[in-house]
Amino acid sequence: MKISVVVPVYNEAQRILPSLEQVFAYMDRHHPEYEVVVVDDGSDDDTAGLVRQGFADRSQLHVLAYGGNRGKGYAVRYGALHATGEVVLFSDADLSTPMNELEKMLRLIEDGCEVVIASRAHALAEIRQRQPIYREGVGKLFNLLVRWFLLPGFHDTQCGFKCFRRERMLPVLNRLQIDGFAFDVELLVGARNAGLKIGEVPVVWVNSPTSKVQLARGLAAFVDLVRIYRRAKRAAAPASDHAEARP
Repeated sequence: MKISVVVPVYNEAQRILPSLEQVFAYMDRHHPEYEVVVVDDGSDDDTAGLVRQGFADRSQLHVLAYGGNRGKGYAVRYGALHATGEVVLFSDADLSTPMNELEKMLRLIEDGCEVVIASRAHALAEIRQRQPIYREGVGKLFNLLVRWFLLPGFHDTQCGFKCFRRERMLPVLNRLQIDGFAFDVELLVGARNAGLKIGEVPVVWVNSPTSKVQLARGLAAFVDLVRIYRRAKRAAAPASDHAEARP
């Protein structure tokens, strides 16, 4: 089956070329029917130009841009909607989760899952280099809130390595509204509400010291989490409540 690897990028000029070299090398060797969709989220360091120049001979490469910095969630959604593969994998540009972890996910896809997420918090995950303590603490708090209020049973909704059957996820993708880092939660809530089967696999993970996650964006994710929760509650309300709310 054809696989689309979607990579959202924002000011990644310093590290995107080596990462993409790894992606192309791995896919050439293991999944030769593929495309790589790089989505430039308003970079001002000519990330897109460097990618086009560095891989000009690669017919599998598609570089997309829409102007302005909309957020990682918007970039992933944009790339997935423009992808052509039967299965979409989206990966952070730093490849903190190595490409070979894709094989675990594809096994679940082939066994009937329509969405598969990588987990750093699973008991069998292998964390080779941890995040700074403060970031790890914030991440654990975020995941705890997600499990309590929205997605019980999932260890880690925020790992930047997920795959799904594109056709099954199109209706969900078209309804997503969160553009920031909490988009993963909205995506999974939407998939669950659509009745899709979601799998979770433990992965190897290596923290990147040049992570793009900033405090302000991290706090915004908590605000977005409240928005997702409120929308989920409204969607679950009785039909009569919705009828009374119409103007």
